[in-house]
Amino acid sequence: MQSSDRKRVGLACIPCYRKKQKCNRRYPCNQCTKRRQPEECIYYTSQASHQTPRTENRLHEDVHVEPPQEVTCSAEVVVASADWGKKKDQTLSRGSDSLAELFAYVEHSESNTLALILKMGLSEDDDDPVGNRPIPQELYGEIEKNIKQLPSREIFDFLVQYYVTEVHWMEQVVYAPWFVGQYQKWWISGRPSRVLDIEFAVLFLRICSYASQFLPSPSFTIDRIRGMPLTEIRDACHEIAGGLAAICRQLDMRGSVIRVQHLSTMGLQRQCEGRINAFWEALSDAVRVAQRIGLPRGRAAWKQGMHEFDKEIRCRVFCNLYIWDSLLSRQLDCDPFLPTTLTPEHLPRMHVEPHVNEADVPECFTERLILARLVKFWRSFPSRPGAEYEATEAEERYDKFCREFLAQLPPVFALDFSKEWDERLERLPLQRQTLHIAIFDFLCHNFRPVLLCEPSQVQSLPAYKQVLVASQRKALAAATLKTLEGVSKLHSMLGGSHTRRTAIILPTFEAAVVLVGLIMDVNFPGASMGEDGLPRALDVDPLGWEKAQLTRDRCYRAAQEGLARLQMLAEVSDMARAGANTLARLIAKIPSGHIPQWHALQTRESNLSPFDDFLENLSAGVFPVLEGEPR
Repeated sequence: MQSSDRKRVGLACIPCYRKKQKCNRRYPCNQCTKRRQPEECIYYTSQASHQTPRTENRLHEDVHVEPPQEVTCSAEVVVASADWGKKKDQTLSRGSDSLAELFAYVEHSESNTLALILKMGLSEDDDDPVGNRPIPQELYGEIEKNIKQLPSREIFDFLVQYYVTEVHWMEQVVYAPWFVGQYQKWWISGRPSRVLDIEFAVLFLRICSYASQFLPSPSFTIDRIRGMPLTEIRDACHEIAGGLAAICRQLDMRGSVIRVQHLSTMGLQRQCEGRINAFWEALSDAVRVAQRIGLPRGRAAWKQGMHEFDKEIRCRVFCNLYIWDSLLSRQLDCDPFLPTTLTPEHLPRMHVEPHVNEADVPECFTERLILARLVKFWRSFPSRPGAEYEATEAEERYDKFCREFLAQLPPVFALDFSKEWDERLERLPLQRQTLHIAIFDFLCHNFRPVLLCEPSQVQSLPAYKQVLVASQRKALAAATLKTLEGVSKLHSMLGGSHTRRTAIILPTFEAAVVLVGLIMDVNFPGASMGEDGLPRALDVDPLGWEKAQLTRDRCYRAAQEGLARLQMLAEVSDMARAGANTLARLIAKIPSGHIPQWHALQTRESNLSPFDDFLENLSAGVFPVLEGEPR
């Protein structure tokens, strides 16, 4: 007999329960499908969130999700995407024996020889991609062999649901309603008949494998699904996806948007596993496919007659590539694969969410769009390897960033943000916090070269530049503190549990290393620069208050907290373990006694009589950057 205090487990999904509609308990259910919001169909809240104290007992519990039903409005969900069963007569083949394939002509070019041939009308009726062609009979045996090795469909149903509700908001590799609709279509269509059918199978396999990297989680403390361990699920997905991807390359060397997506997903999984070089290689492959199908050329160069929805999705895919390429190339100190150019022709421009009607409601992809603009801003300042650190240039970049970027952020994403849509858009606070971490991380990179300046080099600078360098060392500390504070908040918002999320591990390690580098100097942070530090004419100055409140003890505590977080995450992440070991050794090297590393500079600063008078007497011609004038 059940105890009287045990709550009845809800039978409907959350949206149907809230709307008091009859739910058929499928994924997605009939009502969510009818509302064209399949990505919002979730069931687990009553099992996990409402019974949080009992989650420890579910460690080995199997998860069961009802098999999905056919969606009668799938055509509306997919919205003008290509019909995979369509086949047209063609005059210029683009298969393995095609001119474009053999000569490696890039699609959508306006100047290569293929463009000239098309202009002369040889293939003006050819708008059916290779992906829509039938699969040769001789390959069906190999395809069936791979598909028969798929784990139970209920496993994939659960992982797709988990990805859409818990993982998708981070990188948004796919458009969720399209993905869910095509996922259902793939299962009910029977035997794959087109190359794109196989490409999509690779995509959902890699997405499911990637999603499994974030399990167990606070909402699902499980290590198996339907009796199958997570490690075995990942191995099966990886092996089958690899076999099917090889067949796709054999049938279509050029590739498609779906191929860019599943290569990107594979790279993200490698990043979660701490294999950054493998992520770099997968990103390289994805960029090459994107270049072959013309993504970097933008909307204007794409085929006439292409539906706006398809153009929007291509823009989103390219936007993600640009972000990953920019961030990873900066991290590895390598040249990016894609050029700096990011024009309005490359950026998403329309609402595609079925439930977003108001013009001022931020769409789910808004955070990614802002992040693309963020990395574009900092990429506009080319690095100069081997050049000496120019403090005035770093100051000018900071001022320009505050005026031209931070001041233009939408209210819901600003540093002093509005919570107007937080209740309605569940993932908005997480996306905003992720963006803020990226903002302060870029500020760290702007000032980080000051750590490499030798004391003798700084002492040879003019007096005002020595003051500026001292101020920028504090700005660097302030930016790293804000980064670590943001990561701590994001980790707490995600449940504060073990995770392999690189967005938690990487900024924690890199920011903590910078702090240790600063407090290696026993005199840091040095003399006070007054309540507001150096005078500025900025409406937005995210580091000003932090610099005024900076103390050595606070920096040391933040580095220790970063180490504690990495040591906790080391239980599930090789990346965190390596970072924790290195950071612990660095912290052990922090001197307890006096070392005169920066003593001469600090002494000179403290002997200014007084510091405020020194700044007050500086003419605008000597220190123009502080007046906000161009240098």
